[in-house]
Amino acid sequence: MNFFAKFAFTLCLVLSSGQTLGVWFESSGQAVVHKGNKKAAKQLATQEAVKQALLFAGASITSVQNISHGLLEQDHVEIRSSGEVQSVELIDENYHNGIVTVSIRADIFPQADTCRASDYKKAITTTWYPISNRQQAAVGNLYDFGQALANKLVNMSRQQGAHAFIQFIEPYYLQPAASEALAIAKQLTRRTHSQFVLFAHISEFGVETQASSRLKFWASPPQTRNLQLQIKLLDTRTGEIIINEAMGFNAPWIFDSHASINPNSQKLWQSPFGLASSRLLADLNQKMNQAVKCIPAYGRVLHVADEQFTINLGKIHGVSEGDTLTLFQMNQVFDDNNVPHNQFQLHPEKVMVSQIFNETAILKSKSGAPLANIQANDFVARD
Repeated sequence: MNFFAKFAFTLCLVLSSGQTLGVWFESSGQAVVHKGNKKAAKQLATQEAVKQALLFAGASITSVQNISHGLLEQDHVEIRSSGEVQSVELIDENYHNGIVTVSIRADIFPQADTCRASDYKKAITTTWYPISNRQQAAVGNLYDFGQALANKLVNMSRQQGAHAFIQFIEPYYLQPAASEALAIAKQLTRRTHSQFVLFAHISEFGVETQASSRLKFWASPPQTRNLQLQIKLLDTRTGEIIINEAMGFNAPWIFDSHASINPNSQKLWQSPFGLASSRLLADLNQKMNQAVKCIPAYGRVLHVADEQFTINLGKIHGVSEGDTLTLFQMNQVFDDNNVPHNQFQLHPEKVMVSQIFNETAILKSKSGAPLANIQANDFVARD
């Protein structure tokens, strides 16, 4: 039997009116029927199914055994634990060739304070940020301000990112059409081995002149400059848009209208406009970290050889030697309404980090059992 086929579950993302993310898991567990004791075999299979779904979803429960015992007695049972597990339902059991297969469905709403906030850091890829109306960059000759802005954000995220950081920046300007954003984002993550992509562009960069005081008619009228940044953060694993909004400000512009300003100079970044730009980037960095805080970090298998394999997570992501992870395959299927659903197939053997490098790590079976059917582009997630 294919090891990955032993435990499989389907995940559906459902958004309620309150924007709470609910996740349905359908998982299956198997057990051998010893000496005709179907009840004991069913209990073991049910426990395995519940455990696989709940642990992978990041839920914390006090007793898997109690839940599975309840499922043995009736077809449906409500379980509540820390507000995470809303319900667990027995949906099928099948006996064949001395093996019982039990299928369950779990409705899980992880709480914000019990999510995987201590998970590995998630890697983000971004590009330089183009200016939609390039004529607005003529004041100050700041046509490359979007490059400087992106580089500042990268440095800030690497220094201050609690749950995510920009690991890669593509050295070119990019503003994909909405219909092409996800496809381009997936290309970027495959090339850079990141999990998220941040697209941004400067939609407003104009300078405004205020009316001067009649008492100081000889003085140059004060000016302000707008900065409006349109941002979109995508999770290419699920195709979900995590952030899609505009951030901006209006700040004093103290420079002569005909002067050329270096976009990377302290002269600019220590000015009122530059300081406001830094505050905007700090807000964006915090917003990204909060947005991905409860999303598990998934590593991708890069290479398989000699009962061990290499993943694209390492020291910079917070990986430590001895960490235990779950190995799985992931596919996307579409229902009759063309709604995508992510389908996960879990490997029954836990894997452990045996060697660690800056951006990669080598894993092997925790129990020493052979690791069958592992291939490049499979995934791992921290237990």
